[in-house]
Amino acid sequence: MKAVKIKINQDAANYKVPHSFQKKESYPLPPFSTVIGMVHVAAGFKEYHPMQVSIAGTSFSSVDDIYNRYEFSNGVKFDPKRHQMKAWSPTRKKYVGITRGIASINLLTDIDLTLHIIPDKSDELETIFEALNNPTQFLSLGRHEDIIRIENVSIVKLREVTLEVEHDAKQAIWSPIENGFGGTTYNLNKNYILINVGAGVVHREFFKKLVTYVGVGFTFPVGTKLLFDSDGDIVFPV
Repeated sequence: MKAVKIKINQDAANYKVPHSFQKKESYPLPPFSTVIGMVHVAAGFKEYHPMQVSIAGTSFSSVDDIYNRYEFSNGVKFDPKRHQMKAWSPTRKKYVGITRGIASINLLTDIDLTLHIIPDKSDELETIFEALNNPTQFLSLGRHEDIIRIENVSIVKLREVTLEVEHDAKQAIWSPIENGFGGTTYNLNKNYILINVGAGVVHREFFKKLVTYVGVGFTFPVGTKLLFDSDGDIVFPV
């Protein structure tokens, strides 16, 4: 088995936890849907291309910042006494009001990521490799402004190893729940389908993956079967 391996650095990023609004919280690592979306943008894929991804990384610290927050309801008519902005609603055929304020956001800083991309179609390895080596636009993970610096892209071989000695994790990593390793459990988005609910409204229905967050320094015991790449980094495809 082969994978496209990407080494990435970011100064700061927010990998938003869904439904965190009063404070925009961040996952400790980007979710699968975020990485898959970045790959699709880089490769110019217009439709979903099935793939597995492994996401590992470290960050130096976590800080809070403030940002402009915009709130609106599709059914609330614009009122200049209540709202700072307005937008046209094609479904309601009227302007709806937008309230602008400030809110808090959690940012991870000095992030180093190791990503492995394993497309279902092996002939897409070269396509993804070339696209990430020569991107036609700035790529980001997290918010649109969370630009990534690609330090290295390579194609690596993967092999399964049964540990004869204990092995410590060099980076944190998302591990499928069935692996049975301890850690905080997360239910992360991976991919989605589009559902037309009528009146020109399209809804995204996400497929989720239950994983645990295995932290830096976690010790994998003797006898554990792990997937390694040719550089000796752990890979947990999801």
